[in-house]
Amino acid sequence: MKVFIQLVGLFYCFLIMTGCMANSKQMIIENTQQLEVRSYQTKTYETSKNIAARACVAALQDLSFIIDKADMETGTLSATKLDKNANLKMTIVVRANGTKQAVVRANAQFSSSMQMPASVDDPEVYQRFFEVLDKAIFFEEKGIN
Repeated sequence: MKVFIQLVGLFYCFLIMTGCMANSKQMIIENTQQLEVRSYQTKTYETSKNIAARACVAALQDLSFIIDKADMETGTLSATKLDKNANLKMTIVVRANGTKQAVVRANAQFSSSMQMPASVDDPEVYQRFFEVLDKAIFFEEKGIN
């Protein structure tokens, strides 16, 4: 009986270890996917943090977003684009990378009255934002309003 209990205990230990291995593999896959999403949510500009932050506000307004919050000191912005059936919320973080570079990271969430907010993983959404931001940064650097 004692041997049987030891074998059952050994079996359960093996089962638990196997479950942990599957979870860690899944975590690596999820982290890889998150890194891919982050790669098209982020862009580095050869400009100051201040110019990039002001240009982000202008770009969001050009895309018909309503600015909810803008803290230029910390470089955080949030804005919402309202539609009849859904909302798109953008959160932007601008940080300095040295004195002559700014890193801009955008994060979009889509929500409707029928569903909970969901992260937007479509690269085209971010590509469109960064296209408008490229022009807004050019205008900010040249002093064109």
